[in-house]
Amino acid sequence: MVMIMEIKEFSTEYVSDVAEIERACFSNPWDETVIEEELKNECSHLYVAVQGNRAVGYAMLYIVCGEADIIRVAVLPEYRRQGIAEKLLLKSFEVNETDAVFLDVRESNAPAIRLYQTLGFADTGVRKNYYSNPTENAILMKKEFGNGEKGKKKDC
Repeated sequence: MVMIMEIKEFSTEYVSDVAEIERACFSNPWDETVIEEELKNECSHLYVAVQGNRAVGYAMLYIVCGEADIIRVAVLPEYRRQGIAEKLLLKSFEVNETDAVFLDVRESNAPAIRLYQTLGFADTGVRKNYYSNPTENAILMKKEFGNGEKGKKKDC
């Protein structure tokens, strides 16, 4: 039986699931307290990919003055390569009005870099030794909206 995945806005019921995703995906994972605090942050916009009653992936953006910064995108390893990260990002672009979206990604994370390029992100630079555990450079990327795409600037 195939479970149907749904993209939802993040709520407290998914805090423990997102903490589990963090532990499975990041070398410096956020704990439940940090994740819960993001619900109070008016700049923070979080979306979860839910199968059944469980979040299996999530994306978090900070949005300020018409620009977004992708802070986290993660999918449990057993759910990868199913388009979940792409669906999370597309949903976040659809519901949030921005002129541009920025992100950084480990230079060794080829699957994520390919996804971002497919979504229209372009390389804008490198931050040397940005990541730890292990130490690694970050590739900086940017996507600009225009030509009829979603992306109207909100007043600051």
